[in-house]
Formats: sequence, C-alpha cells, structure tokens
Amino acid sequence: MDKTNQNLWTAFIGEAKANRIYIAFAMKALQEGHPEVAQLFLEVAGAETAHAISHLQALGEVRSTLENLRLVVESESYESAQMYPTMIQGALAVGRPEAAESFRLAMEREKYHLGLFQEALKQLEKKLGTSPKLATASTRPPSTPQKAPPATETVVSSQATSEVGKEKGRIATLERIREVVFGMQDGLVSTVAVASSVMAATGQRTIVFVAGLTSALAGMASMGTGSYLSSKAEKELHLSEIESEARELETKPEEEMAELIEIYRREGLTLEEAERLAERVASDRDLWLKTLTEKELGLSPDSLKSPSLDAITMGISFGLGALVPLAPYPFMNTMPVIAVSIAVTVAALFVVGMIKAKVIHKHVLRSGLEIMLLGTASGILGYLIGVLFPRFLGINLSP
Repeated sequence: MDKTNQNLWTAFIGEAKANRIYIAFAMKALQEGHPEVAQLFLEVAGAETAHAISHLQALGEVRSTLENLRLVVESESYESAQMYPTMIQGALAVGRPEAAESFRLAMEREKYHLGLFQEALKQLEKKLGTSPKLATASTRPPSTPQKAPPATETVVSSQATSEVGKEKGRIATLERIREVVFGMQDGLVSTVAVASSVMAATGQRTIVFVAGLTSALAGMASMGTGSYLSSKAEKELHLSEIESEARELETKPEEEMAELIEIYRREGLTLEEAERLAERVASDRDLWLKTLTEKELGLSPDSLKSPSLDAITMGISFGLGALVPLAPYPFMNTMPVIAVSIAVTVAALFVVGMIKAKVIHKHVLRSGLEIMLLGTASGILGYLIGVLFPRFLGINLSP
C-alpha cells in the first residue's frame, strides 16, 4: 500500500469535509445577519476546495472525461439504488423522520443527476466511437495470511471466541422477540375480532370456529411468508452493501484506509493513534472489511438475519396467539362467551407484554399494560367493524 496515496486521501477527505462545513457555517451566518463572517467562511471554503482538487489530481483520480463520466454514473447508480434507500430505512427504524426526509430528497436528486450523466455518457461514447463499458463485479478480497500465535494464546483466544460466539447467538435468538410479540399480538387481536364479530352476528359457535380457524391458518401463512420475504430482502440488501465495500477495498485500498483513519479520528483518536490502529486492522483483510462495514455502513456480516427462522417464529407465534380467543368456544354456546374470549385475550396480551419486558429487562407492568391496551383497542375496532359493517350494507347474518 502506498503511504503517500493514503496520506493524500486522508488530506482530501479532510479538505472536502471542511469545504462543506464552512459553506454551511456561511449560510448560517447570513441567516443571522453576519455577512462579514459569512464572507470569511466562503473564502476559506474556496481555498479548501482548491487544496482538495490538488490532492485529487496528485492521486491521479482526475482522468479523461469519458472515464470520469463512467465513474460518476457508477457512483450515482449506487447512491440512488442502494446507499440512500438503506439510510432511509435505518433513519425511519430509529424514529428520525427528518433525517429520512433529507436522505429521500438527496436520493431523488441523485436519480435526476444519474439520468443526465447517463445521457451525457451515451452521447460522448457515440461522439468518440467508443463501445459502452460493462462493469464487472470483483470477488471478495482474499485474507492476508497471519502468523500463528503461541499455543497459550491460541487456547485463550479460542475460549474468548467461543464466549463471544455464544453471546452473539444469544442476542440473535433474543432479537426474534420482535417476531414473537408481533405474531402473538396479531394472532390474538385479529382472531378475537373475527370470533367476537361472527358470534355477535350469527350466534353460531360452529361458524365461529370455522371463521376463526380459517383466519388463523391464513394469518399464519401470510405472516410467515411476509416475514420470510422481508427478512430475505433485507439480508440480500446487506450482503450487496458488504460486497460493494469489498470491491472498493480491493480496488481503492488507499482511499478506504483514509476513510478508516477518518472514522477513528471522529471517535476521538489523534491522527497518529488513528493511523496506527487502522494499519493494524488493515493487516488482516477480512478484519478490515468487517470493521469498515460495521463502522461505515452499520452492518455486520456475523449478524445477518435468517429468513427461514424469522418466518417459522412469526408463523408459530401467530398460530399460538390465534388459538387463545377460540379456547372458550368449545365450552360455551351463549353470548357471554364473547366476554370470556375477550377477557382471556386481554390477559394473554398482558402476559405477552410481561414476557417481552423480562427478555429486554424493562418495566414488567408498564410493558404488559402497553401491549394489552394497544391490542385491546385494535380488537375493539375490529369487533365494531365486524358488527357494524354488515349492518351498514344491510346484510343480516343472524340465523
């Protein structure tokens, strides 16, 4: 690896980042009525741009216009199709709608820019009489051979690795609490709504059983399939991101090293400390790739989901939840069975909340009440729809 190229990339990242920050500071100064400060920020931002361009030229990254267009088309395609959709999903998952909206606006502009660049590339290739270049995907970079550690270190390392592996497996199992809670709650709420509304409308428990079991089986299939497809899509997206990072690591090692140094500097290390740590990490190509994907993309190859297990967990949880509201009907054939079924379901919802709280070490009563109240509200809404909707349409389901 060329140390000077690595330094040039580190300097380029710093100068480019400073340019954007100074421009943002200038805009803020103008908003606050300080044009003289804004002018200073803009002047320095221009100098930072000149420095960044100089570093980029020294790296040999400013090539022919044809090569530059091809590179930009590839970059814009990645950003609009993979990078920003992943960022939007991540921002929404942690309750950051303002960040998701910022990512979405940028993604839409990237798509527009991509179209312009693609057309420009097409016209330039036609003008130069050059055939379109087809991108080829590179394989994952091979691991750098490492010297075997002493026997005592191997034993300790093996034990530590075993413990870490157990912990990762335990966390992966506990993370399926989402499928358990989601499946059980949906099974409980949807089935009690169906059973109660059908019983209220017909008074026939046989019809209730048929409707309830049909709803339960359909729900198990639907929820399991949906969980499988969504988990599979998420896993494929994450693998695609990791493979893209691996290609960049193979083709642009100096740039990736500079990015890793910048990441460590943002975490509080000095430049010298960040460089030493980055060099140690980069001595193992697999560790380098794993570190970049975790710190830059927020992904870990070791924590990818299992779509099959997610689907099975979701389907079984839904089925078990769906059986609870139907349990009283074999023993009662009068209207009070509706109240008993609802009471059993409400109690089950509270228990689901308690189990979730135990798993994630949260307040048991608060969690139980949260799921119970939300589930009960959903069940009441479903019941009212089942009872009132037929009446609204003028349908009489009574025998």
